[in-house]
Amino acid sequence: MSTVSQNVPTEVARSPGRVTLHRALRHGSFWVGGLIILAIVLAAIFAPLLTSYDPGAQDLSARYVPPFWDAKGSTEHLLGTDGLGRDVLARLLYGARISLMLGFLTVIISGTIGTVMGVAAGYFGGTVDLIVNFVITIRLTMPVVLVALVVVALIGSSLWLLIVVIGLLLWDRFAIVVRSATQQLAQREYITSAQTIGSSTWRILVKEILPNITGPLIVVASIELAHAILLEAALSFLGLGVQPPSVSWGLMVAEAKNQLLFRPWMIAVPGVALVLLIFAINLVGDAIRDVTTPEGKA
Repeated sequence: MSTVSQNVPTEVARSPGRVTLHRALRHGSFWVGGLIILAIVLAAIFAPLLTSYDPGAQDLSARYVPPFWDAKGSTEHLLGTDGLGRDVLARLLYGARISLMLGFLTVIISGTIGTVMGVAAGYFGGTVDLIVNFVITIRLTMPVVLVALVVVALIGSSLWLLIVVIGLLLWDRFAIVVRSATQQLAQREYITSAQTIGSSTWRILVKEILPNITGPLIVVASIELAHAILLEAALSFLGLGVQPPSVSWGLMVAEAKNQLLFRPWMIAVPGVALVLLIFAINLVGDAIRDVTTPEGKA
């Protein structure tokens, strides 16, 4: 009996957020994906310390230098150079900044829009729900890549335009998931009790609803983060994404496509980096899904 009584206060004192974090830290996928993402983020932040080359500096006398593992490679340019003599490692490190910034800012924009719409539809229901569902339906009829291509082609391509356009196109999954989660929470007894004692709608939404939908939100955010990065890469591959002198991994793939058969390492280096980043994001998202679903909590 004494052992049980000693354990109860400890379990009660632990908040749901701490419990979820504790489970996530015991999940292998969370560690693997998290370490890969952390390594990429740190490499992007400390790029000036990891390479002495300017990603845009051209040296026509050092064009198409192979990477260090090639017989003709050089340790001076570990990952080789491109057709303009620019250091591939430097472009990879600085390109990570653009790809990560675009992905995270896009998720912030789309997540904010989708969460507000989903919470409003799920909590208030009625006319608000009908309007939100109508807007979601319209959005789902619009092909993301095609709309992004049209907008960028008509207005012009820039990094900030890409962020805004992609952010305004990827909110639908947030809205659908949050709406469903909010509808379930709105029927819980503690929400009804808060309404009965006169708590304001704003307080209920901020203090009761939002903290309890963070799990699904993080999972959707991980999916859309990967989606946004891949979408930027696709637009850059088509020539409508990030434009020089800026550099992103998608632009590096686009610039190297003509060398696929002759110098495959040029397209393999940014391609592998993209695959690793998307893989890591999906691993973290899957781990969070596992520890926040009822099955994972069992």
